[in-house]
Amino acid sequence: METFDFPYHSPNDEYPGGSTIKFGRGYRFAARPLGPDEVIVHLNFPTMFFFQRYAGEPMLADVVPQLNIRALDEFYKRHRMFEPFNYPHPILGTVIVRFNKPLIMPKKSGSSPGEVGGYRAPDGTAYRVHQVDPFDIELLIQP
Repeated sequence: METFDFPYHSPNDEYPGGSTIKFGRGYRFAARPLGPDEVIVHLNFPTMFFFQRYAGEPMLADVVPQLNIRALDEFYKRHRMFEPFNYPHPILGTVIVRFNKPLIMPKKSGSSPGEVGGYRAPDGTAYRVHQVDPFDIELLIQP
């Protein structure tokens, strides 16, 4: 099983509200759940990047993969919303999850299309870098 290796995000957990019914006069009845909680982990990515060798060429997925939005896109395409994978949860340790919602690819930051955010040379090779806007994804912990 593959591991989610995109560590530059802030997670927060959403627990289910449970089974509650509101009766008259403000009385609320709550029942113990019959199964495990379905916990959603919201991941906020402040930014990621597209890497490109030359203008007009496709964006690369193998350059700085932990910060590369194309690498995340490829990871999503391999798993979609049905294939489970490991997620290194900061509190629970490694848990088995799947995507809870489809990935919505963020748009590139900047005021004009095609604007380059700079050049980087992580492995000695220069790449055109395009930063993307902040975005969120949701994972569902599998019981």
